[in-house]
This record gives sequence, structure tokens and C-alpha cells, in this order.
Amino acid sequence: MAATSQFLIVTLTVCLSGVLCLPGDLDADIKLKEQREALQKLECEPKATWVYIESQLEPHDDLPDKTYYPHVVSVRRCLKECSFCGNAMMGVPDKTCKPDTIEPRDVVVQLFNDVERTRTITLMEHKSCKCM
Repeated sequence: MAATSQFLIVTLTVCLSGVLCLPGDLDADIKLKEQREALQKLECEPKATWVYIESQLEPHDDLPDKTYYPHVVSVRRCLKECSFCGNAMMGVPDKTCKPDTIEPRDVVVQLFNDVERTRTITLMEHKSCKCM
């Protein structure tokens, strides 16, 4: 009697939204899970970033004509590029993270060669964000 071999083939299946199922492999499944988790961590909340003070000034402000520092400051903003509003399972954004609450924040610049030694500038800072 000839020896016969039987092989057990195991196929992983990736199911999307419980509707479409495709054959997959373990490495791809792990990567997809990691990608979903990374998107979910990108919450819609104010994140620290920096802005040029000059870009935040009123058009009639004379500060750009003076020597001052710092030129940039850190502020909290709702950043579309650093937040995710959508279906993380499918990796599809469907809304944008936008400011919900904005409050004034004072920053100080130091001036040189001027009668005025310092100046307080009021910037708008995002206190909360919302997917809209």
C-alpha cells in the first residue's frame, strides 16, 4: 500500500465591515491592526505647534518694523494633519478636526533699540476641538 500524505492548509481571512472577506496573511493582518490603532490614537484635540508672531498681528501693527524676539511661539491648535476624524477600521476620514473653543493667550516679545522694551501680544489658542 502506497504511503499517502495529507496536508492541512490554513488560510487566514480578512473581513472588512463583516461583509467582504478576502484571504490574507498573518503579517498583513498585524500591519492592518497596527494601522487602525495608530489612526485611533490621533484624537481630535488641541496639539502643541508653533506660529510666527508676525503672522498673528493686525495689519496696522508696527512690530514687524522693529527688532524683537522671539519670532515664533508655541500654541495649541486643532490640526487636521495631526488628528483623525473618520472610520479607523476602513482608514477613511469623513470629517475634519476643527476648533470648538478658542481663547486669547498673551505672549511677550522683547524689543531692542526702542523705547518700548517689551510688548504683550494676544494670540488665539484652541482650547478644545471637534470633528465637524
